This record gives sequence, structure tokens and C-alpha cells, in this order.
Amino acid sequence: MSNERKDALKQRLDENYTAFIESLQGKTASELIAMAPEITAAQQLHEELLDACDDEDMEFLLRFDDPLEVVRGYWESEITGYDHSGEMGHMLWRIREDYQDEFEQQEAKPFGRDEIALDPVMDFSGREITGYFEIGFDVGRRFQVYPNVDDTCGLYARYDPMSQGFRAELCIKDGYDGRKRWVTVLLLPAEQEMVVDLMEESCQKVMGRSLRDAWADHHPAINRTNLHKKKSGRNQHER
Repeated sequence: MSNERKDALKQRLDENYTAFIESLQGKTASELIAMAPEITAAQQLHEELLDACDDEDMEFLLRFDDPLEVVRGYWESEITGYDHSGEMGHMLWRIREDYQDEFEQQEAKPFGRDEIALDPVMDFSGREITGYFEIGFDVGRRFQVYPNVDDTCGLYARYDPMSQGFRAELCIKDGYDGRKRWVTVLLLPAEQEMVVDLMEESCQKVMGRSLRDAWADHHPAINRTNLHKKKSGRNQHER
């Protein structure tokens, strides 16, 4: 018997909802906006009311020609008639969490040349050229990294002269026992360009060579490969 009642109530709710939607035809945008709570209530009830009913509820609602309209007025007052500030506060917290990193990156202010100092002794031994910079800006504000008050913090820039790839790390040294921790950080394009330019200028001044040439001097295998390619290319051309 309950299945028959359920089928009958579903059919009546469907008919009521169709009639309600048809009644909205021809209304202006302003009228539809004003009716938004009614429309929302009708949609929710059409989708969920049947599953919330027991046998007695279904038997009662079937006494009405338009049970959707009867219940809609009550449901509208339920969803609009109490304070939603708690739910809204939680929603706003979720939005802040989702967008915080994006906005912080967009609002990041690039550090300037006067806020970093390059150690002229750079490391050319690896695949990347490594330069160490003393920093004079607030790493918490710029990178959202927060060392302890007594910690020392420096920036290591690693530049690949072959691919022109770039990466950067903060080295934070504990002020009490000297332990280090490394934090990968993302530099803005303008900061990356400035850091590589400073490394290039220092290399030209100290070694009289470009970064790429100075790095190649430390990697003779690269030179032999290049020489072999040049020789092969010349012989092929001569033939």
C-alpha cells in the first residue's frame, strides 16, 4: 500500500511542480528575483520531500490537490526564517583557505637589488651554478616562511646555464644548535631575472667570463662534446 501512496504522491508533486514552473512564464526578471526563495523552496521540496515522508505523511499530503504549495510556504519560512551567520562564517573561512595562497602570490611585492647581497664565490661544480645571497627583506611577508627570532636565513639560487632553468631555496640555520632546514621558494619572474643578472655581473667582474663560459670551464666533458660536434660539422661541410 505504501508503494501505491508513494507513486501517487510523486505523480502529484510532479504535476504541482510543473504547474508552478509554468506559472513563472512571462514574469519579469525583477519578479523572478523577488520570488527566489519560493523557487528555491519548490525545487528542494520537489527533489527531496518524498524521501522525507513516512506512510502517515504521504496519506496526509494526498488529501491536498496541491501538496507542494501547502508545504512550500512552511519550508520557505524554515530556510529563510533563522540566522545563517554561523554557516556563512564557515563558508567564508573555506573561501579564504581556498584562495589565500593565490592572492598572496598575486600581491607579493618583489624584493629589490638593495635587499640582497651576493657572495662573489659561486659554485660551478654541479649541473647548476649555485649562488648564495644574504637577504635583508622579511621572508615571512614575502614567502610565508617564519624562522625563529634567533635564526639566520640565506637564499641559494641555482641556475642551469644550458636550459636556463632556475630554482631557489631558503636555508634557515637554527640560532641555538646550528641545524639547517631548507625551504623551496618560488621567485617572481622579475626577481629571477634580477638574481641571474647579479650572478652574471659578479662572474664578469671576478672571472672575466660569462656564467655559461665559466661553468663550461669546470665541465671539460661538455667542451669536448661541443668540440666534437663542431669538428664533425666542419668535416661534413668540407666534403
